[in-house]
Amino acid sequence: MTVVRIFTPENRLASILHSREAPTGAELVTAAESRVDDLRGVILSYVAAKQKEIAAYAALGDDVLFAECRTLGDTALNVAEVAGAAGLEAVGEIARGISAMIDSLKTCGIWHTAALRLHINALGLIDQVSGADPAAGALVLKRLQAMREAIGIVE
Repeated sequence: MTVVRIFTPENRLASILHSREAPTGAELVTAAESRVDDLRGVILSYVAAKQKEIAAYAALGDDVLFAECRTLGDTALNVAEVAGAAGLEAVGEIARGISAMIDSLKTCGIWHTAALRLHINALGLIDQVSGADPAAGALVLKRLQAMREAIGIVE
């Protein structure tokens, strides 16, 4: 029988974080939030460019959309990961839904082109809907999520 050995790697930051001159946790969080605020314009530009890329998929034929779905899923996941940092939570949520739909294709074989196109189109419109009426934007997100659940998308 083999002997189980537990290996605990050295925490190289411990000496820095526990030194007298080390910043507090609150200071680190404040500095990180400040850096994100400084990057807000860059993030907005990035998300806008990726939204245009995603919107182009709506015009593709079903076969091409299916063939390119992994690229679409990766792009949507990239948007979902950063949109909230720029205050675009609704955009991030729809992009996450697109990514979940494509993941469900890979893991469960679930594919609904019409539902995917609806998400792509909603991604292009959510800023207008949410900006005019935040409650309407929340309703759109809720209905998109209900649709994903109804067709068996596991998130």
